[in-house]
Amino acid sequence: MFENSDRDWETYGAENPYFGVISNEKFLSENLSDESRQEFWQSGRNDIDVVFQNIKEHIDPDFQPVDALDFGCGVGRLLFALSTRCERATGVDVSPSMLAEATREAAKKGIDNVSFIETSDCNELGENQFCLVHSYIVFQHIPEDRGYAILDKLLDSLRSGGVGVLHFTFSNSRFWYWKLIRNIPFNKQLRNLIQGKPLNAPHMQMNEYDLNVIMKKLWSLGVRNSHVVLTDHGVLGAIIYFKKA
Repeated sequence: MFENSDRDWETYGAENPYFGVISNEKFLSENLSDESRQEFWQSGRNDIDVVFQNIKEHIDPDFQPVDALDFGCGVGRLLFALSTRCERATGVDVSPSMLAEATREAAKKGIDNVSFIETSDCNELGENQFCLVHSYIVFQHIPEDRGYAILDKLLDSLRSGGVGVLHFTFSNSRFWYWKLIRNIPFNKQLRNLIQGKPLNAPHMQMNEYDLNVIMKKLWSLGVRNSHVVLTDHGVLGAIIYFKKA
């Protein structure tokens, strides 16, 4: 069995959806409490506050999106916060279990301006276009060749004059390891056996992207101004803010 990130994310979605979004033990299903849930959702509101602050300071001071797309929305941590900033917000994720939990939470919270799309490659986006296309701590878990193809579709879905906010990891000291083993049959099962875990316990791939490739794609869209925020959560990354021509 080859490494399959989609299958692993569905396992997280079914068994530990909140931990799959933020890898902190307090968000494991067995540890979830009212307090940790509140902290989880507040973190999403805080993150989106920072996103809009950066957009207004560095990209477009008058930005007010009508609709937004959150790629890799998981259970809706950032999507629900986005929904308060626009008329419509769409969450995209590969895991049906994640989306099922997000749907339940939206109903529980009385959020009625969100919709969901299950997709592994964003083909299901069709001709839909959005004022804001957002993704955070998602591409890092997608093999880079596949991620570049998804990025092309997300850029196509961004309206002219729309704003993109996309996060990519670009320096991972263990990337050579993931690249070496991910196409070896049964590598995950062997690693789990060695670590004393259930054979099919999911793994979080950590991939790195070439920022030269990404910036060239943005240049081809007419992007001439961008703002970059560097991140470090064990792997160096960059949140790229830009406006499509």
